[in-house]
Amino acid sequence: MLRREQFVSCWIIAVSLLTASMATAEESFSTIFDRLAKVEIFAFGPVGYAGRISQGEKDFRSILARSSVVDFEKLYRTGNIQAKFYALIGIRKLSPERYDEFARPLRTSKEEVETAHGCIVGKEPVADVIKQIDATNMSLIPYSGSLPSSKSAKPGAGQRTPT
Repeated sequence: MLRREQFVSCWIIAVSLLTASMATAEESFSTIFDRLAKVEIFAFGPVGYAGRISQGEKDFRSILARSSVVDFEKLYRTGNIQAKFYALIGIRKLSPERYDEFARPLRTSKEEVETAHGCIVGKEPVADVIKQIDATNMSLIPYSGSLPSSKSAKPGAGQRTPT
């Protein structure tokens, strides 16, 4: 009798854990999209001391899995500057012929974007990040690590501070 009670208890715990994990794993598309539209840091690859993939990249991958360039065009129009960069990568991956149409206005921007590379977080000139995206092999997205660093950045431009 004790064995049966243990089995039932284990079964109830397992089902509870499975249900809880499914509830958190099944976020709606609009929740993911809205979070990415307001993302605070543009980052690809492992970041922070723990080397984890950023929430922004996870959300980007979820949207990319839908393979709809329309989603990324909407993200570009409605998102903040960090979100625009995730949108540009999605557009370049899914519709390379339209990429320059969206990237062009940012190429001469004086604005800065909050980025993270490894343990380094800071602001970079928008134009420098566009150059990094231009140099990225899209066949590696979303499975690559960091975007290649821009070799054309001026010394002192986009200096970062460790976190």
